[in-house]
Amino acid sequence: MDEEATRHAMLVFGLSLLVGPAIGGLAGWLRNLFWGVGVGALLIGCAGLYAAATIGWHRYQSIAGTASVQGSLVEFVEERSKDSNGRTTVSRAPIVEYTAADGQKRRVKGLGGGLSDKEWGDPVEVRYSLADPAQALVADFQNMWGAVWGLGLFGLFPMMFGLFFTGMAIKEGRPHGRAAPPQRTATPGQQRWRSRGTVLANLVFVGGFAVCFLYPDERLGRALGAGFMTIGTGALLHFIVQSLPPAMEFEFRSILAIVGLGFLAFGYGAWMMF
Repeated sequence: MDEEATRHAMLVFGLSLLVGPAIGGLAGWLRNLFWGVGVGALLIGCAGLYAAATIGWHRYQSIAGTASVQGSLVEFVEERSKDSNGRTTVSRAPIVEYTAADGQKRRVKGLGGGLSDKEWGDPVEVRYSLADPAQALVADFQNMWGAVWGLGLFGLFPMMFGLFFTGMAIKEGRPHGRAAPPQRTATPGQQRWRSRGTVLANLVFVGGFAVCFLYPDERLGRALGAGFMTIGTGALLHFIVQSLPPAMEFEFRSILAIVGLGFLAFGYGAWMMF
């Protein structure tokens, strides 16, 4: 239902993959490597987040003019595609039948990931346009918000790395004549809290890997999603612990934040899609 908005967003993001490295390379040539990587990544990240926000806003608006109805899975159709190397891949797309308010039965094709565990006749929620009941989509996370999540990831990671390298560039550009501030020594109470927090964060972080294999769900996506979100939580706990006074240098702490947010975002998408 949002084909025009999707094309516009993908065009902006695609151009950023060309413009970002070009401007980043120029910045790196004029200043230094940190500026080059930071500027280039920030441009790509901003474009990715803009594309995700654009598609998300149009999807939200289009959903406001739809009605929900319970359809049923009637079949899976095979779709073949070729990659750049000429290799053929086969995927299964679900066909869902629904009945709109006008009483007419229609069918809509969805994406297969979120419905891969369903069988013929299983109920599937569908949203159709009130203005044109033939315009419909399968109302699961993958079909409704999968593009927003994917572009959000492509925007979030470059944005975080861009901020990291830009911060490093700014720090490198500061005058080095001033003496470094004296290192504060942690008090016994601070050391005790930091040790406890580190143990907790390590347990959560390592537990995430166990969840990937031990989670009682036959669907691999759910297991990976739960495990990745647990790993991300552990990394963010490490970020919080290392931010306690006297805090670790922000450059090193920010790596923990990037890892944590990245794992959380990827894990949430995997959990919702499969």
